[in-house]
Amino acid sequence: MNDQKQLLSISKKAFLNVIYILLILIVSAGILTLLIQPGQFLRDSNGMVISGSFTFIEQVNYPFWRWFTAPFEVLFGPDAISVIMIGLFLIILGGTFGLMHQTGGIKVIIKKLIDKYKNNKYTLLRMIILIFMVFGAFFGIFEESIALLPILIILSLSMGWDTMTGMGMCLLAAGFGFATAITNPFSIGIASDLANTNILSGVIYRLIIFVIMYGVLQFFLVSYAKKIEKEPSRSLTYEEDLKKKTDLKEEEDISSENEVRIFKVYVTLFIVLLISIITTGLLELIFSLSIPAIPVMAAIFLIGGLISGYIVTKNIKYTLKTYLKGMLGVLPAFILILLAVSVKHIISNAQIMDTILYHLSNMLDGSSPIVAILFIYLFVLIIQFFIGSASAKAFLIMPIILPLVSLIGITSELAILAFIFGDGYTNVIFPTNGVLLIGLSIASVSYSKWFKFTYKLQIITLCLTVIFLIVGILIGY
Repeated sequence: MNDQKQLLSISKKAFLNVIYILLILIVSAGILTLLIQPGQFLRDSNGMVISGSFTFIEQVNYPFWRWFTAPFEVLFGPDAISVIMIGLFLIILGGTFGLMHQTGGIKVIIKKLIDKYKNNKYTLLRMIILIFMVFGAFFGIFEESIALLPILIILSLSMGWDTMTGMGMCLLAAGFGFATAITNPFSIGIASDLANTNILSGVIYRLIIFVIMYGVLQFFLVSYAKKIEKEPSRSLTYEEDLKKKTDLKEEEDISSENEVRIFKVYVTLFIVLLISIITTGLLELIFSLSIPAIPVMAAIFLIGGLISGYIVTKNIKYTLKTYLKGMLGVLPAFILILLAVSVKHIISNAQIMDTILYHLSNMLDGSSPIVAILFIYLFVLIIQFFIGSASAKAFLIMPIILPLVSLIGITSELAILAFIFGDGYTNVIFPTNGVLLIGLSIASVSYSKWFKFTYKLQIITLCLTVIFLIVGILIGY
């Protein structure tokens, strides 16, 4: 088999672009530690903030040189396990897809999809968007969507679209689904438990919002895809995509017999992966059994990927060598994850996070319901920039805002809705989000191009979510 170039390796330009942005954010976080007085809330045995327990503390000695050692410190901090697991998952993902690409697996799967939907390509696009949104809304699947990003980018290119369309039907759809939560156990599930409300309380309004947001996203992506298909040079990734398409065309043809065998092998791998994702989501939702999805997926990709590669190639040496090359291709993305987590690490270690929470919560006193709910939305957006984890944010924020909203006349359901809006949609725009950084790295897309591609959609989304919250006040949601 020919040793083709890694199709989705991380480009130097995209890597440096994100590095510059993250370094600016790290320095900005460090400056905040000089301007804000440290403080802390008391927390109960479950780690939840005890409302009204805030006290200022003496200035913490946090020297400026630690701003730049933070990326190394996170490997030994409270987020270490999470960061390492995500990093390992990314590296394993690179190995599996590198092997799939070299052995013709991606080409065969894409060819099958094109043959089936060549006359209904936009139906396929709408269907993929819906599937990813449903998985995000019901099962909280967002990080896991990265697993299918390489295939969807190549599918997009093969359909006459571009890399941005592929990222949109994967990352944007998963992010929108996660934010438009129906039973998402990681956001609305935990927030509902903390508020002592049923996870299905107010679900009808959320279902209506889901339908509207699906309509917005599919219209945005379909319109964009039609524009790119008509005039490819208008794509933000036009030059990069020409190279990717050339690499695809240069691959050697696969015989019909081998094509069928390769298709069965790799489809089986993805069926096992899909079953594991759904199973872990259902166990979390129905039985409250918390099974980390990332380690499970990593194990399936590692073991299943190597076994699948060996079945296809019948050559263990080639399989291992190709897998290793794929892993090395995405290794730089781990550095980006460390830098992104460093922003939260600096603020937490300087003990100014609780002070920020305290001042923001105080601003709610005496507000009207509409002003208050919009401020809660802004409150969550600010914290979201530093803490991407929905569950961690819920334990931090909900105990502070829930006692306040009852005094102002806002229901817990509406406060939770503001929380999930602030938590979810910005996952696909904030440069401190690890999943977004991984996606941009895999796709070799700079953050500036991604921002240019999505900022209009984000403005529309912000306006719509503000309207949803105001309507919620008016209808007594």
